[in-house]
Formats: sequence, C-alpha cells, structure tokens
Amino acid sequence: MFDPRHPWTPQLDWNAPAGKVLRELIAALPSDRPIHITVFGSAPLQLGLDSGFLSADVDIFSQADLRETIQCAGLGKGQREIYVEQSEEIVFSASASWRERACHVQRGNVTLTFPHPIDILVSKVQRLEPKDLNAFRLVFERTGHPTPEELQTALQRHVDLYRPNFDEENSGDPIANTQIVWRELYGQTIDVRRDIIAPALAARRATHGANLPSIKAELPD
Repeated sequence: MFDPRHPWTPQLDWNAPAGKVLRELIAALPSDRPIHITVFGSAPLQLGLDSGFLSADVDIFSQADLRETIQCAGLGKGQREIYVEQSEEIVFSASASWRERACHVQRGNVTLTFPHPIDILVSKVQRLEPKDLNAFRLVFERTGHPTPEELQTALQRHVDLYRPNFDEENSGDPIANTQIVWRELYGQTIDVRRDIIAPALAARRATHGANLPSIKAELPD
C-alpha cells in the first residue's frame, strides 16, 4: 500500500470530512466536460489513512479555475468549518516524478489525483509546522513507513528543496527541518549535506555529464 516504488492504492474513506467536502464540490461542478483536480496537503492522508486526521482546509489545484464554483457552493474559506482552497500547482513542492506514484480516482466526469504519502511528506519539509510534523507521525505510526532509507531516497529525488531561497521568499529551513524529522521519527541524527545533498548531486552529475558545476559549488553554505 505504501511502497514508494509503486502507485498508491488506498481505500479512500469518502465519509471522512474531506471526502464529504470533495463530494459536494464534485456535485457542484459542470458535468459537460472532463475536469482534473489534484488534492494535496493533509486531505489525502485523512481519506486514505485516518479519517480522524483533521485539517481545516482541503487543498486542491486544477487547470480549471474552480474558485467561483467553490464560493457559489458555499465551500470556500469563511463559509464553513472545513473548506476547499484552490492553489497553484507550484505550491505543491515535490519531486518531478510524484505523478508516477499518485492515486487516480474517477468520479463521473471528474478525475481526482491524490499524491503518494511519501510525496506529501516531502512537500511538508520546507515549512514543517507542528501539523506537518504530526503528518509524519501519522503516516509512520499507521504504516511503519517511510523508513529512513525511503525518506532519504525521496528527499534525494527532490534535492533542489535544499537550494537557497529567493530573497522574496519567506520560508523555512529545510536542512534544519529534515534533522527535526529524523530526530522525532527515528531517534537518529542525519547529516543532510553528506547523506542527501551530496549523493543526489553526484547521481545528477553521473547522469548529465561532467559539464555540470562541481558538487561543492552546489552545496548550500
């Protein structure tokens, strides 16, 4: 069920709070054309692992602009306790291969995509608020995954997470946050530069050739 080498195949609980909200959203959408929605954040964990894992919002992105439909259906922020929030895809920070592991569900003319838990967790490393760390604990307690090796591999796939931020960005410290995850989940320490960044950049150089900058130049200070 969890194996990050294969697509996620959960038994989704559509009676979970997020499931009920998504059903209402689907019922409110036009039925005369295909619509594709990706559900990210904590909602997939609630539907696929623990219906008691609550989050106030159901985060989605879609090529279609659904904001007006969300508001008209009374599903927006400030309209109900658990609401739908449409964001841009760039908000979901995961490796380029995340779609290969995702769960896809068809409900009428709507295709719903739920990223694999490993990609959801990786996307939370940048910020790692208390609720994000709780997501790590939930997945680990429910499944025994990710193992340190699985999480290390997943973070290597998304090594650009550790690049310096733009000046305009106000985000967290992914290196420090990764160390927190290792301590809280595994009771271990990790050298992020040695165990995640350097191997990932070495693999990238081996794949793309010697014209890439040196690993030392790419490592953050």
